[in-house]
Amino acid sequence: MQKNKIGIVLKVSSLLILAVIIYGGYRLAILLLEAFSKINPTVGAGMLAATATILVSVISVLVAKRLEFRAVLLKELRERKTPVYEEMVKLIFHFTFAEKIGLPPFSDQEVIKKMAWLTENIVIWGSDDLLLSWNRFRTFAVRNLENPSHQLLFEVENLLLAIRKDLGHANTGVTRGKILELFINDLHTIQ
Repeated sequence: MQKNKIGIVLKVSSLLILAVIIYGGYRLAILLLEAFSKINPTVGAGMLAATATILVSVISVLVAKRLEFRAVLLKELRERKTPVYEEMVKLIFHFTFAEKIGLPPFSDQEVIKKMAWLTENIVIWGSDDLLLSWNRFRTFAVRNLENPSHQLLFEVENLLLAIRKDLGHANTGVTRGKILELFINDLHTIQ
C-alpha cells in the first residue's frame, strides 16, 4: 500500500514538473515574440537567422557526439565479445569434429572449465538473445546428457545464429537447418 502511494506521488509530481516546463516554454516563447516584435524587422531577421544557425549547430554537434559515443561503445563491445564467441564456436566444432580429425576428446574437467569460462564471459559480454540461447542450450544439454536428441543440434544452431546476430549479421534467409547442413551431411533425415 505504501509503495502504491509513493508511486502515485511520483507520477503526480512528474506530471506537475512537466506542466511547469511546458508553461515556462510557452511564456518564454511569448516573451521572445514580444521582444522580436519591438525590434527593427531587419535586425530581428538577422538575430533570428543567427539564433537558428547557432541552435542547429549545437544540436548537430550534440547528435554527432552521441552517435560517435554509441559507435565507439559498440566497437569496444564487439572487440570484447568476439574472442568469447570464437571460443564457443571452437568448443562446438571440437565436439563435432574431434573424432573425425583425430583430436583427443576433452576430459570432463576440461569441459566443465570451458563451460564455466564461457558462462562467465557470456553473462558479461553476450547480448540478451545470446544469453537466452546459451541458457536454453546448456539447460537442454544438461537435462538430456544421458539421452541426447536431435533437438540439441537445433539448440546449437540457435546459439550460432544468436552469435551471428550479435556480431551484426542479418541472418537473412538463414532458415532452420542451414547452418547445421554445413557440417551434418544427412540432416534431411532427422528434421
